[in-house]
Amino acid sequence: MKRHQDLETLKPGDLFKVPVEKLHPTQFSVGMVSAECKRRSIENKFEKGELEKFLCQEGHLVPVIIGPPEKTFYLTDHHHLCTALWRADIPKAEKVAVAYVLLDWSDKDLDTFWKDMVKNNFAWLRDEKGVGPLNPSLLPRHVGEILNDPFRTLSRWIRDAGCYFKDELKDKDRNLCNQETFQPTKQNAAFFIEFRWANFLRENVELDTDPNMFYLPCDRHPTDSDTFQHEIQTMQKALPRVIQLIGCRQLADVSYDRRGCLKSSTPIES
Repeated sequence: MKRHQDLETLKPGDLFKVPVEKLHPTQFSVGMVSAECKRRSIENKFEKGELEKFLCQEGHLVPVIIGPPEKTFYLTDHHHLCTALWRADIPKAEKVAVAYVLLDWSDKDLDTFWKDMVKNNFAWLRDEKGVGPLNPSLLPRHVGEILNDPFRTLSRWIRDAGCYFKDELKDKDRNLCNQETFQPTKQNAAFFIEFRWANFLRENVELDTDPNMFYLPCDRHPTDSDTFQHEIQTMQKALPRVIQLIGCRQLADVSYDRRGCLKSSTPIES
């Protein structure tokens, strides 16, 4: 695996470690409640001395496109994982993602780069309220600035319950710490399906609280705040309407802990 001093020579397929703060988001928002569940997993793995092994699993490798200016590392997936790593209560030196180079487009000018990013479904340019597409210059500069979208959490909850699926294999546990290169065996074709579900829910599910109170950046959304707890309760209250809307009745059997994490780690079959 490439180390820090080798990053200037990275090429497509290379595996490397990178401080999470150096990753440039290609989307405006995440579901912060979902990211919080991943944060808890990261801290647990760190306490057990298993964090590096966890981040080296195939399902947790972060795909990166190298682009302008000056060989910026653009994060094209696992924004929730990287947000969780940023927020984790662990030493800053341990907040290091294991990534692989998907493409090197650093020789493109910015305009062409972003046109190609959108054309190839590598960027989601709608904001935390579903507005867009927006100019990519408005994207967060790092995951600490990424915003919360409560409907993105609700979208993830219905996926956890088995109400829809991505068409890619995720969370494979094959450890790749000792490899120099990686090529994904299958790429997702259901582009941004969780965001599309979030926007569908946004248009059809009315929350009992103004969602504007939840649109906070990653580094200003503390989990011990009343706002965070209220968001979880608001999403839970919305589930009956979601069941009525999409007919996914197994949602009624899903249980969450007080931090909004699914108690069962496997999707509930319909």
